[in-house]
Amino acid sequence: METIGRYQLQDKLGEGASGIVFRAYDPVMDRSVAIKSVKAESMSEDQVKHALNEFRHEARIAGKYAHENIVGIYDVISDGGLDYIVMEFVPGRSILDYMIAVGPMDIDETLAVIYKCCVGLAYIHYHGVIHRDVKPGNIMYHPANGIAKLTDFSISQTIEEPSVKDTGTIAYMAPEHFDPNREITVLTDIFAMGSTMYRMLAKKYPFTKDNTIDQIMNKAATPIIELRPEVPAEISAMVDKAMAKQDAERFQSAAKFAIEVELLMRRYYPDSTLMNASKEYMLI
Repeated sequence: METIGRYQLQDKLGEGASGIVFRAYDPVMDRSVAIKSVKAESMSEDQVKHALNEFRHEARIAGKYAHENIVGIYDVISDGGLDYIVMEFVPGRSILDYMIAVGPMDIDETLAVIYKCCVGLAYIHYHGVIHRDVKPGNIMYHPANGIAKLTDFSISQTIEEPSVKDTGTIAYMAPEHFDPNREITVLTDIFAMGSTMYRMLAKKYPFTKDNTIDQIMNKAATPIIELRPEVPAEISAMVDKAMAKQDAERFQSAAKFAIEVELLMRRYYPDSTLMNASKEYMLI
Protein backbone atom coordinates (compact mmCIF):
# COMPACT_ATOMS: atom_id res chain seq x y z
CA MET A 1 0.00 0.00 0.00
CA GLU A 2 1.38 3.40 -0.96
CA THR A 3 1.92 5.75 1.95
CA ILE A 4 2.87 9.34 2.65
CA GLY A 5 4.39 9.42 6.09
CA ARG A 6 2.10 7.34 8.27
CA TYR A 7 -0.92 7.95 6.00
CA GLN A 8 -2.18 5.14 3.76
CA LEU A 9 -3.33 6.49 0.39
CA GLN A 10 -6.72 5.23 -0.76
CA ASP A 11 -7.89 7.14 -3.85
CA LYS A 12 -7.63 10.44 -5.68
CA LEU A 13 -10.24 13.05 -4.74
CA GLY A 14 -9.35 15.85 -7.14
CA GLU A 15 -6.68 17.36 -9.32
CA GLY A 16 -5.79 20.83 -10.57
CA ALA A 17 -3.08 22.41 -12.68
CA SER A 18 -0.46 22.24 -9.94
CA GLY A 19 -1.96 20.18 -7.12
CA ILE A 20 -3.62 16.89 -6.38
CA VAL A 21 -5.68 15.73 -3.39
CA PHE A 22 -5.89 12.15 -2.12
CA ARG A 23 -8.06 10.48 0.45
CA ALA A 24 -5.96 8.60 2.96
CA TYR A 25 -6.32 6.68 6.19
CA ASP A 26 -4.61 7.76 9.38
CA PRO A 27 -4.00 4.54 11.37
CA VAL A 28 -2.92 6.43 14.50
CA MET A 29 -6.09 8.54 14.76
CA ASP A 30 -8.27 5.92 13.01
CA ARG A 31 -9.85 8.42 10.62
CA SER A 32 -9.97 9.40 6.97
CA VAL A 33 -8.04 12.50 5.93
CA ALA A 34 -7.38 14.40 2.73
CA ILE A 35 -3.76 14.96 1.68
CA LYS A 36 -2.84 17.75 -0.71
CA SER A 37 0.37 17.59 -2.71
CA VAL A 38 1.99 19.34 -5.65
CA LYS A 39 2.26 17.67 -9.06
CA ALA A 40 6.03 17.93 -8.98
CA GLU A 41 6.54 15.73 -12.02
CA SER A 42 4.83 18.26 -14.31
CA MET A 43 6.31 21.42 -12.77
CA SER A 44 9.62 23.25 -12.93
CA GLU A 45 11.78 23.59 -9.83
CA ASP A 46 10.66 27.20 -9.37
CA GLN A 47 7.00 26.24 -9.76
CA VAL A 48 7.35 23.50 -7.16
CA LYS A 49 9.04 25.95 -4.79
CA HIS A 50 6.23 28.48 -5.30
CA ALA A 51 3.53 25.84 -4.76
CA LEU A 52 5.19 24.58 -1.57
CA ASN A 53 5.40 28.12 -0.24
CA GLU A 54 1.65 28.46 -0.86
CA PHE A 55 1.09 25.19 1.00
CA ARG A 56 2.99 26.44 4.04
CA HIS A 57 1.19 29.77 3.86
CA GLU A 58 -2.20 28.03 3.73
CA ALA A 59 -1.33 25.79 6.66
CA ARG A 60 -0.08 28.69 8.80
CA ILE A 61 -3.25 30.73 8.23
CA ALA A 62 -6.06 28.20 8.02
CA GLY A 63 -4.49 25.76 10.45
CA LYS A 64 -5.09 28.16 13.33
CA TYR A 65 -8.86 28.02 13.12
CA ALA A 66 -11.62 25.46 13.49
CA HIS A 67 -15.15 26.07 12.25
CA GLU A 68 -17.87 23.83 10.86
CA ASN A 69 -17.94 25.80 7.59
CA ILE A 70 -14.17 25.72 6.98
CA VAL A 71 -12.14 22.68 5.97
CA GLY A 72 -9.79 21.98 8.88
CA ILE A 73 -6.05 21.61 8.43
CA TYR A 74 -4.37 19.08 10.70
CA ASP A 75 -0.69 19.14 9.79
CA VAL A 76 2.07 19.73 7.25
CA ILE A 77 4.40 16.77 6.76
CA SER A 78 7.50 16.15 4.66
CA ASP A 79 8.07 12.95 2.75
CA GLY A 80 10.47 12.27 -0.10
CA GLY A 81 11.64 15.89 -0.23
CA LEU A 82 8.14 17.35 -0.61
CA ASP A 83 5.69 18.91 1.82
CA TYR A 84 2.09 17.72 2.09
CA ILE A 85 -0.92 19.28 3.79
CA VAL A 86 -3.03 16.90 5.85
CA MET A 87 -6.62 18.14 5.97
CA GLU A 88 -10.06 17.19 7.18
CA PHE A 89 -11.73 14.76 4.80
CA VAL A 90 -15.03 16.22 3.67
CA PRO A 91 -17.41 13.80 1.94
CA GLY A 92 -18.95 15.11 -1.25
CA ARG A 93 -17.48 17.26 -3.98
CA SER A 94 -16.82 20.88 -4.81
CA ILE A 95 -19.72 23.11 -5.82
CA LEU A 96 -18.08 23.41 -9.24
CA ASP A 97 -18.06 19.63 -9.74
CA TYR A 98 -21.61 19.45 -8.40
CA MET A 99 -22.83 22.02 -10.94
CA ILE A 100 -21.04 20.23 -13.77
CA ALA A 101 -22.94 17.08 -12.78
CA VAL A 102 -26.42 18.50 -12.10
CA GLY A 103 -26.61 21.95 -13.73
CA PRO A 104 -27.79 25.17 -12.04
CA MET A 105 -28.53 24.64 -8.39
CA ASP A 106 -31.98 24.87 -6.85
CA ILE A 107 -32.67 28.29 -5.40
CA ASP A 108 -33.17 27.13 -1.82
CA GLU A 109 -30.10 24.89 -2.05
CA THR A 110 -28.04 27.86 -3.27
CA LEU A 111 -29.27 29.99 -0.38
CA ALA A 112 -28.33 27.30 2.13
CA VAL A 113 -24.80 26.91 0.75
CA ILE A 114 -24.20 30.66 0.56
CA TYR A 115 -25.52 31.10 4.11
CA LYS A 116 -23.11 28.54 5.51
CA CYS A 117 -20.17 29.95 3.56
CA CYS A 118 -20.99 33.48 4.72
CA VAL A 119 -20.99 32.21 8.31
CA GLY A 120 -17.55 30.69 7.65
CA LEU A 121 -16.35 33.94 6.11
CA ALA A 122 -17.65 35.93 9.06
CA TYR A 123 -15.58 33.69 11.34
CA ILE A 124 -12.29 34.13 9.47
CA HIS A 125 -12.93 37.85 8.96
CA TYR A 126 -13.39 38.19 12.72
CA HIS A 127 -9.95 36.64 13.09
CA GLY A 128 -8.45 39.07 10.59
CA VAL A 129 -8.17 36.80 7.54
CA ILE A 130 -9.30 37.58 3.98
CA HIS A 131 -9.81 34.45 1.86
CA ARG A 132 -9.23 36.17 -1.52
CA ASP A 133 -10.25 33.18 -3.67
CA VAL A 134 -13.90 32.42 -2.90
CA LYS A 135 -15.36 30.49 -5.84
CA PRO A 136 -17.40 27.32 -6.53
CA GLY A 137 -14.25 25.23 -6.83
CA ASN A 138 -13.24 26.21 -3.30
CA ILE A 139 -16.46 25.18 -1.58
CA MET A 140 -16.83 21.55 -0.57
CA TYR A 141 -20.41 20.34 -0.55
CA HIS A 142 -22.30 17.26 0.57
CA PRO A 143 -26.03 17.82 -0.06
CA ALA A 144 -27.26 14.74 1.82
CA ASN A 145 -25.64 15.97 5.02
CA GLY A 146 -26.04 19.70 4.48
CA ILE A 147 -22.27 20.24 4.59
CA ALA A 148 -20.75 23.33 2.97
CA LYS A 149 -17.17 24.28 3.77
CA LEU A 150 -14.73 26.84 2.42
CA THR A 151 -11.35 25.45 1.47
CA ASP A 152 -8.03 26.50 -0.14
CA PHE A 153 -6.49 29.38 1.79
CA SER A 154 -3.33 29.29 -0.34
CA ILE A 155 -3.54 32.97 -1.36
CA SER A 156 -5.36 34.28 1.69
CA GLN A 157 -3.93 37.20 3.65
CA THR A 158 -4.32 38.85 7.00
CA ILE A 159 -5.97 42.25 7.13
CA GLU A 160 -2.67 43.82 8.22
CA GLU A 161 -0.73 42.53 5.19
CA PRO A 162 -0.26 44.69 2.08
CA SER A 163 -2.80 43.93 -0.64
CA VAL A 164 -1.70 41.46 -3.30
CA LYS A 165 -3.64 42.06 -6.49
CA ASP A 166 -2.04 39.83 -9.10
CA THR A 167 -3.32 36.46 -7.90
CA GLY A 168 -6.76 34.90 -7.71
CA THR A 169 -9.46 33.75 -10.11
CA ILE A 170 -10.41 36.61 -12.40
CA ALA A 171 -14.02 35.47 -12.93
CA TYR A 172 -14.79 36.19 -9.25
CA MET A 173 -12.48 39.15 -8.60
CA ALA A 174 -13.84 42.45 -7.32
CA PRO A 175 -13.10 45.81 -9.02
CA GLU A 176 -10.60 46.78 -6.32
CA HIS A 177 -8.23 44.12 -7.64
CA PHE A 178 -7.70 46.29 -10.69
CA ASP A 179 -7.81 49.76 -9.16
CA PRO A 180 -4.46 50.96 -7.75
CA ASN A 181 -6.26 53.40 -5.47
CA ARG A 182 -8.30 50.73 -3.66
CA GLU A 183 -7.35 48.10 -1.11
CA ILE A 184 -8.26 44.43 -0.77
CA THR A 185 -10.56 44.10 2.27
CA VAL A 186 -13.09 41.69 3.72
CA LEU A 187 -15.59 43.25 1.29
CA THR A 188 -13.55 41.75 -1.54
CA ASP A 189 -14.67 38.33 -0.28
CA ILE A 190 -18.29 39.59 -0.27
CA PHE A 191 -18.03 40.40 -3.98
CA ALA A 192 -16.54 36.97 -4.71
CA MET A 193 -19.31 35.28 -2.73
CA GLY A 194 -21.88 37.23 -4.74
CA SER A 195 -20.18 36.16 -7.98
CA THR A 196 -20.20 32.57 -6.72
CA MET A 197 -23.91 32.79 -5.93
CA TYR A 198 -24.51 34.22 -9.41
CA ARG A 199 -22.82 31.25 -11.04
CA MET A 200 -24.61 28.75 -8.82
CA LEU A 201 -27.98 30.13 -9.89
CA ALA A 202 -27.20 30.87 -13.54
CA LYS A 203 -24.51 28.25 -14.25
CA LYS A 204 -22.63 30.95 -16.08
CA TYR A 205 -20.06 33.54 -15.12
CA PRO A 206 -21.33 37.03 -14.34
CA PHE A 207 -18.92 38.47 -16.93
CA THR A 208 -17.76 37.11 -20.29
CA LYS A 209 -14.20 36.39 -21.39
CA ASP A 210 -14.14 39.46 -23.63
CA ASN A 211 -12.56 42.40 -21.78
CA THR A 212 -13.42 40.80 -18.45
CA ILE A 213 -11.57 43.37 -16.36
CA ASP A 214 -13.39 46.26 -18.04
CA GLN A 215 -16.71 44.55 -17.37
CA ILE A 216 -15.83 43.97 -13.72
CA MET A 217 -14.80 47.59 -13.34
CA ASN A 218 -17.58 49.30 -15.28
CA LYS A 219 -20.52 47.06 -16.22
CA ALA A 220 -23.22 45.42 -14.15
CA ALA A 221 -23.80 41.72 -14.67
CA THR A 222 -27.09 40.73 -16.30
CA PRO A 223 -29.55 40.40 -13.40
CA ILE A 224 -30.16 36.80 -12.38
CA ILE A 225 -33.91 37.30 -12.71
CA GLU A 226 -33.49 37.97 -16.44
CA LEU A 227 -31.60 34.71 -16.90
CA ARG A 228 -33.78 32.65 -14.57
CA PRO A 229 -37.21 34.26 -14.11
CA GLU A 230 -38.27 31.91 -11.30
CA VAL A 231 -35.67 33.49 -9.00
CA PRO A 232 -37.51 35.92 -6.69
CA ALA A 233 -36.66 39.57 -7.37
CA GLU A 234 -35.37 40.08 -3.81
CA ILE A 235 -32.89 37.23 -4.21
CA SER A 236 -31.75 38.57 -7.57
CA ALA A 237 -31.29 42.00 -5.97
CA MET A 238 -29.30 40.45 -3.13
CA VAL A 239 -26.80 39.04 -5.62
CA ASP A 240 -26.54 42.47 -7.26
CA LYS A 241 -25.86 44.06 -3.87
CA ALA A 242 -23.10 41.59 -3.02
CA MET A 243 -21.50 42.35 -6.40
CA ALA A 244 -21.78 46.13 -6.17
CA LYS A 245 -18.82 47.97 -7.69
CA GLN A 246 -18.33 50.27 -4.70
CA ASP A 247 -17.55 49.00 -1.22
CA ALA A 248 -20.22 51.15 0.43
CA GLU A 249 -22.96 49.59 -1.70
CA ARG A 250 -22.16 45.97 -0.76
CA PHE A 251 -23.13 44.08 2.37
CA GLN A 252 -20.79 45.55 4.96
CA SER A 253 -19.94 42.19 6.49
CA ALA A 254 -20.30 38.50 5.78
CA ALA A 255 -22.56 38.29 8.83
CA LYS A 256 -24.97 40.84 7.36
CA PHE A 257 -24.95 38.93 4.07
CA ALA A 258 -25.76 35.72 5.98
CA ILE A 259 -28.62 37.40 7.86
CA GLU A 260 -30.18 38.59 4.61
CA VAL A 261 -29.84 35.12 3.06
CA GLU A 262 -31.51 33.54 6.08
CA LEU A 263 -34.33 36.09 5.99
CA LEU A 264 -35.11 35.40 2.33
CA MET A 265 -34.84 31.64 2.82
CA ARG A 266 -37.45 31.77 5.57
CA ARG A 267 -39.64 34.07 3.53
CA TYR A 268 -39.65 32.09 0.30
CA TYR A 269 -38.87 28.54 1.51
CA PRO A 270 -40.28 28.35 5.06
CA ASP A 271 -40.48 24.56 5.01
CA SER A 272 -36.90 24.00 3.88
CA THR A 273 -34.56 22.22 6.27
CA LEU A 274 -31.44 22.87 4.17
CA MET A 275 -30.17 25.55 6.53
CA ASN A 276 -29.82 22.96 9.26
CA ALA A 277 -26.29 21.66 8.80
CA SER A 278 -25.74 18.14 10.07
CA LYS A 279 -22.75 17.60 12.32
CA GLU A 280 -22.64 13.92 11.41
CA TYR A 281 -20.59 13.07 8.33
CA MET A 282 -21.50 10.09 6.18
CA LEU A 283 -18.05 8.82 5.24
CA ILE A 284 -18.30 7.47 1.71
